[in-house]
Amino acid sequence: MNHSPLLLGFTPRTMNDLDNNNVQHTCQYDTLKLNYAQDGITFNCVLPYDAQIGDVISLSATKTDARSESFSAETTLTKADLESKNATLKLLGEGDTDKYLMQLNLLGLHGSIKNSAEFNALIKSQAVKSSKMNPISPWLISAKKQGAKLMSVMLSGF
Repeated sequence: MNHSPLLLGFTPRTMNDLDNNNVQHTCQYDTLKLNYAQDGITFNCVLPYDAQIGDVISLSATKTDARSESFSAETTLTKADLESKNATLKLLGEGDTDKYLMQLNLLGLHGSIKNSAEFNALIKSQAVKSSKMNPISPWLISAKKQGAKLMSVMLSGF
C-alpha cells in the first residue's frame, strides 16, 4: 500500500517561527497514529533553517517501557535536500503495537545536536519480531570479565 509520506518538522524556537508555515505543522500532533508494514513508514521532514550539507537527520521511535523494541531512520543531507527544504526518512525496525516516543534530531559536525523535536506515537506494528535470542549464561559473562581483568594485569607488566 502506497501512502503519502507523513510530514514532520522541528519545534519552533521563537514566537516568530510560529508564523512560519514550514514549522506550523510541528504543533498539530497530539499522538501520531502510525501503521508499520514490512517496508517501513515514510516521513517527509521539513528542514530547519540551520541545516547544512553533510548534516544528519535521524528519527528514532523507542517503546516507552522497553528499550529492546525500537524503530529508526537516518539520512545525510545533500544539496538537493537543502534546495527542496525537505528530507525523506524511512522508519524501519521491530516492535509490538504500542506507544512509542519518537525523537527527530538534526546532527551537525561531530554528531552534535543542532535541533530536535519529540512526538508521541502509537505504532500499529505488523513487523515480525526477531526470535533469535542470544542466551548467554551469567557464568559466561563472569568468565569473560575475569579473563579481561587477567589480560589487563598481564599487559600492565610490559
